[in-house]
Amino acid sequence: GCGKLTGVSNPITIRASGSRFGSWMTDTMTPSADTRVWYMDGYYKGRRVLEFRSLTDFVSGQNFVQHLLPHPWAGTGHVVFNGSLYYNKFQSNVAVRYHFRSRSVLVQRSLAGAGYNNTFPYSWGGFSDIDFMVDENGLWAVYTTNQNAGNIVVSRVDPHTLEVLRSWDTGYPKRSAGESFMICGVLYVTNSHLAGAKIYFAYYTNTSSYEYTDIPFHNQYSHISMLDYNPRERVLYTWNNGHQVVYNVTLFHVIKTDGE
Repeated sequence: GCGKLTGVSNPITIRASGSRFGSWMTDTMTPSADTRVWYMDGYYKGRRVLEFRSLTDFVSGQNFVQHLLPHPWAGTGHVVFNGSLYYNKFQSNVAVRYHFRSRSVLVQRSLAGAGYNNTFPYSWGGFSDIDFMVDENGLWAVYTTNQNAGNIVVSRVDPHTLEVLRSWDTGYPKRSAGESFMICGVLYVTNSHLAGAKIYFAYYTNTSSYEYTDIPFHNQYSHISMLDYNPRERVLYTWNNGHQVVYNVTLFHVIKTDGE
């Protein structure tokens, strides 16, 4: 069941590889027997996605296949959901859905008004204007527009058509955010990508309300350029200064009993 984030574990370093910036992930919605890992090094004009057969293979750097995307990516806000990669096409506000098995783009669509090309990145820059996420409720895009004066917009996105279903203006300036992630319909925002970071702000889409939080997490390598929740595994995936790191999360569940 869903719950409110109350704690983040100490970091668990899986591997040290690649450049300072990048993205790595497992599928957020597949049977648990599928343990493939995807790896995208760099934030700028990349097209090479490595698919490892398992976490063990990823740690050893063995047994991978390469996908060459037809369009290069921008930023590190990619996500793998139900066999497809969702990413921001370089030098545009276009969302792309690339299907791994058919090795083809199934759909691409512009996110209306979304800033791109370092107009509204996270505080670390890196063309991180558009960030795709998946939680228990499905696919989301986090970005901002001129109309929203640079504040973070959260949009529910149809994973098949990439149409925006509904949007919320969080009121939180995106350039002040280190990184952010969704859990159970709540956007959690970190206050820095550097050392001493904490989860500082939570926006609740179910009530269109926010609160300031104080959830510390240990930023071991002092430069986070990707932070994403995987609802299947209940962990945060992080790329931290050339290290691939995971955190376990603690969710607080309110259990309703009969008669309440």
